[in-house]
Amino acid sequence: MSRGRSGASAAAWSTLFVVCIVSMLIGLNTSTVNVALPSLTRHFDASQVEASWLLLSYMVANTACLLLFGRISDIVNQRLLYLGALAVFVLASLACGLAPSVDWLIGLRILAALAGAVLLGNGATLIHAAFPRTSLGTAMGLYAASFPVATLAGPIAAGVVLEIADWRWVFWLNVPIGLVGLIFGCFLLRRRRAERPPTSLDLPGNLLVVAFISLATIGISMVAELGWANPFVYGSLLGAALVLPLLALAERRSKDPVVDMATLRTGGIGLLLLAGFFLSAGRFPAIVLVSLFLQGPMGLRPFEAAALLLPMPVGSIVGSLCVGWLSRRLNSRQISSAGAVVGQLGIGVLTAAMIAGHEGVLVVGLVLMGGGTGLFIGSNATSLLEATQESSLGVVNGMRLAMQSTGNVLSLALAFTLLTVGMSTQLGQDVLQATLPDGDPPTAVIVGFGLAMGLLCIVGLVGTVLSLMATARARGLEPHPTSPTIHGDVENPLAQQTSEGTPPDHARRQPP
Repeated sequence: MSRGRSGASAAAWSTLFVVCIVSMLIGLNTSTVNVALPSLTRHFDASQVEASWLLLSYMVANTACLLLFGRISDIVNQRLLYLGALAVFVLASLACGLAPSVDWLIGLRILAALAGAVLLGNGATLIHAAFPRTSLGTAMGLYAASFPVATLAGPIAAGVVLEIADWRWVFWLNVPIGLVGLIFGCFLLRRRRAERPPTSLDLPGNLLVVAFISLATIGISMVAELGWANPFVYGSLLGAALVLPLLALAERRSKDPVVDMATLRTGGIGLLLLAGFFLSAGRFPAIVLVSLFLQGPMGLRPFEAAALLLPMPVGSIVGSLCVGWLSRRLNSRQISSAGAVVGQLGIGVLTAAMIAGHEGVLVVGLVLMGGGTGLFIGSNATSLLEATQESSLGVVNGMRLAMQSTGNVLSLALAFTLLTVGMSTQLGQDVLQATLPDGDPPTAVIVGFGLAMGLLCIVGLVGTVLSLMATARARGLEPHPTSPTIHGDVENPLAQQTSEGTPPDHARRQPP
């Protein structure tokens, strides 16, 4: 098998190509539907609750099943699972455009979310299995860059589609992209047989995890619309809390628990997961808050606000592309910690700019936050997969994604609560709908944005400290020795080097 200067085979880069197409498809699916929501609501004459569930159904189903499908990918043929999920996603997208009612559309969105959970949860592990450590950082950086590319292209594509066609084409846009990924995937994703120890599914534990994440995500997501005192909200959160002791009992009795405390204590995996949770929670709501601030107190039109927000995804792309270059000088945990610090600085600058009402400083903050996020995402995933044993790669990656998604939802609900806590009901609605009257905004509005951004600063600071702790504890640690040994069309570079009498790369290159 031919290899480039980086040591990665052509098959490895082919795998990366397929995974990046699929990740951009998932990102486009999310961003285009967000833009098309008003059109969908008008077409189906949907109620406020139905309109919310057009978005919420996908998010809840996708987040809740990441761990389940992560564990399944540790047991079954990962290639067939991935390609099968991609086929289901394409068919679900086609069916969404034919949905006769909003109820059908919500149901089909749930089906697409389940397939999306498989695709999202297996992307990083496919790349990790294909690339040697010498070029894994570059590959993960390119993979992480595919998401902000979709974030940039999605709203533009949705706007063009809605201008020249109707809402159906927002979903049908996924079909040709998905078919391209499916065709290339069938030919480029090589058949691999990894030497994995036998692992059971732990069905009771997985179902309890799905129940916990579903109840918690639904309850938290409805806070902004219904309020914390609504029985549906606190009932969902109470139900999630009651599931936790049942989950602990089930995991204690399971032979192969989906939430394995021993795994979380190994190699700083728990710290890395918590760092991802807090840093994601401290970054995601900032874009929503800045968008509301620009269209509310700053009085900008939606297009002007969108243009000012562009530095954030651009910075994220640049940061992701820098991971490969930095990985030749630093290990993955050092890069992720550097990203955490840069992103935290960006949040601080954003908070100061919003309080002062300064657009130029706000752009600087967006660039720093985007760049830090781009550095962190791919390198954090690499650090986790390097520290995880082969039999748990899928479930640990699923846990990473599920924790980040849950952190996003929780922090957004808390940020909205702090944003409007000191406002009248009407003023709060004006802020959330970006319909503030002309003139200087009331003091309560500026204070509310300051409180919400202050929350993100605190949450992000916790995540930054956890990331630095994970980096400090990694001194002297090696990547987990049970890397996949692959037989068939694609050889494992580590196994090949060992058979030739040369020690594997991670044995020669210790983290500083």
